[in-house]
Amino acid sequence: MSSVELDLAIDARPHYLKALRRVLRPIVRLMIRAGIRYDEFADVARSAYVESAVRDGIGGIKQATRDQIAWATGISRERVDHYIESTKALPVDGAAPISLMSEVLHRWYTDPQYQGPSGVPLEIEINAPSAPNFRDLVTQIDAKAAPEPVLEELLRAGAVTHSGAQRIRAVTRCFVWPKGGFPLFQYFGATLAQLIETHEHNLTCTDAKKKRLERSVFAERGLSERLLPSFHAFAKDRADQFLSDLDDWLGGLSHSLEKESGPRMEVGVNVYFYVETPTDTQDLTMLVQHSRRATPPDDPTAT
Repeated sequence: MSSVELDLAIDARPHYLKALRRVLRPIVRLMIRAGIRYDEFADVARSAYVESAVRDGIGGIKQATRDQIAWATGISRERVDHYIESTKALPVDGAAPISLMSEVLHRWYTDPQYQGPSGVPLEIEINAPSAPNFRDLVTQIDAKAAPEPVLEELLRAGAVTHSGAQRIRAVTRCFVWPKGGFPLFQYFGATLAQLIETHEHNLTCTDAKKKRLERSVFAERGLSERLLPSFHAFAKDRADQFLSDLDDWLGGLSHSLEKESGPRMEVGVNVYFYVETPTDTQDLTMLVQHSRRATPPDDPTAT
């Protein structure tokens, strides 16, 4: 890292820290709700520091020593060794079930063998001796997946409905997980990481043509609560059409992509609607209860 780059990095530190605190607020709110304590979070943060230093390098050093990693991250050499050598310290997530459900709907809506003459998804048999059927649809995507639980979740989410004893039809091409639990947390982590990685790329990329798509629209003076439902409905309708167009474009490439060799890059577009709550500027001392001093045990007035 040159002296100029180092000076820029030092000047940017307060801004990075301020942005980090804003990002952490909603995450910490979720963690407190889930009963995750700070010491558990700190352990995860330390492991992420070590993994990033090892995999992504430190400045211009692509393959740093353990001592260099300890110095750059501020983590003790003992802990650095622990995260590098322990197979359980850095757990690897498996594929999220939500991805499988979404891919099933994507193929159902874009693959010609599951579409009628007008491009509308066909009603298909759950188990039929010949294609198209739901079992083949699932196993074409993941040969190890069991079709029964996939169908159960799609039905529960309202993305699929029965049209007979053994026939089903797709209702929507969007899958929203209908319950809480592990898949939603996995999805939350994946989408948040994708958003931050896009921002990181655009912050560090000096070629404007290589910056990734990042657009937003917002009400400059805000909206009243009365207008929020109308704006949300309008945005959802336009977003559904926009994402459907992208899904159709990707679906048209599915057959040609199967013939291509080499590594694949996970790529996609996320759209979300946000509502910011008013910033609370009160002093923290005004928002907590005053501590009550314990009454001495020998106090005759104690009750």
